[in-house]
Amino acid sequence: MPSAEAPANVRVLVRVRPLSDSETHGRGGTTSSCSSSGILSLDNGGRSASSPMDFGGGATGGGGGNATVSINDGVGSCGYGSGYESDSHRSGGTANGGAGKNFQFDAVLGPRSTQADVFGSVRGIVEAVAAGYNGTVVAYGQTSSGKTHTVFGNGGGCDSDSAGLVQRSLKALFRSIALSQAESATGVSADDGSNFLETSFEGDATDMIRETTAKASFFEIFNEKVYDLLSGSLETALPVREDAARGVYVDGLQEVEVNDTEEAEIILAKGAANRQVASTSMNRTSSRSHAVFVLTLRSVFTNGDGLSKVRTSKFTLVDLAGSERQRSTNATGDRLKEASSINSSLLTLGNVINALVDRENGRDRHVPFRDSKLTFLLRDSWGGNSKTCLVATVSPAAASASETVSTLKFAQRAKQIKNTAIL
Repeated sequence: MPSAEAPANVRVLVRVRPLSDSETHGRGGTTSSCSSSGILSLDNGGRSASSPMDFGGGATGGGGGNATVSINDGVGSCGYGSGYESDSHRSGGTANGGAGKNFQFDAVLGPRSTQADVFGSVRGIVEAVAAGYNGTVVAYGQTSSGKTHTVFGNGGGCDSDSAGLVQRSLKALFRSIALSQAESATGVSADDGSNFLETSFEGDATDMIRETTAKASFFEIFNEKVYDLLSGSLETALPVREDAARGVYVDGLQEVEVNDTEEAEIILAKGAANRQVASTSMNRTSSRSHAVFVLTLRSVFTNGDGLSKVRTSKFTLVDLAGSERQRSTNATGDRLKEASSINSSLLTLGNVINALVDRENGRDRHVPFRDSKLTFLLRDSWGGNSKTCLVATVSPAAASASETVSTLKFAQRAKQIKNTAIL
């Protein structure tokens, strides 16, 4: 029988990108009075930058979080200095310069944080997937806030310093699979702490992993249509369907079997190259679609009597297209239509989260999952059978204050949602 953990809140990590040169010196060469430190103060609650967040349920699965982001509504004064510039590697108090807004999360990483720091914080999701749970990481934020860099890096392999969340997660998962397969074949433990599959499996002592297979899929949602990024025909939209056995799925989506990190990275690179991007005033390579990468693990266990059982888990990583304000991006024509579609689907996601939070507070609310393909396909990730982490990326620039506040409010609201992950 499947076993369910006690409900646990969605975990939220906030990452602040560095100020760009134009933000530091002001557009058009005029120095901004706010640009040297930005408008944020950060306090990671005494955690080191790469300390893993706890993704357990029950007593540890509450809605708390002692990492704090403070933002000043009066950005003209920009009364934040030492707390922001101290970066994510410093633990200690906030530098809140008086009146301002405070937001609490599970972890906060500053502009000097590394890609390794981000993965270290959300590593628990990977461990949960290897143990048999579904795990989802969602990157959310305004355009040009660093989402795609955080998720996919700069196109390097899993061993490069710039490798993103997905590459690092794939490396950890396949290392765990390889260790477990070796132990099954030899009967000798070679665990160095990377074998989440073996150490996390709760069963009879005679249970062993006989075989684990992995399949990858990669699709985008562009203008409310779903496209397979691994297909040779990128002009054919795929239908979204639902049935009792499979749940919500994309009909006709390719799933490619991958045997190791290198093969998975080839699939990842192929899909990323096919994704819709375009230039706007805020971002030269702005993502115009929501990208969803899914790695499905199927592990077959056998016990001393020769009886087998199968466990399936999914690792889902979502890079949402950035929310946009037309006056900031100067979007026109097709770019403006795309921005309207992006903002519409993100609005539906916000409505879903608001409805789920209202339900948590005892109100009878309809949750509009079906109002967009994004929310319908990610139904299990919000309030369902998944351990979920929201990575909210924000800009420290005064010019982006409104979007930053909006992102932080969204993230704080999402943190109140409870999921029940089933093993």
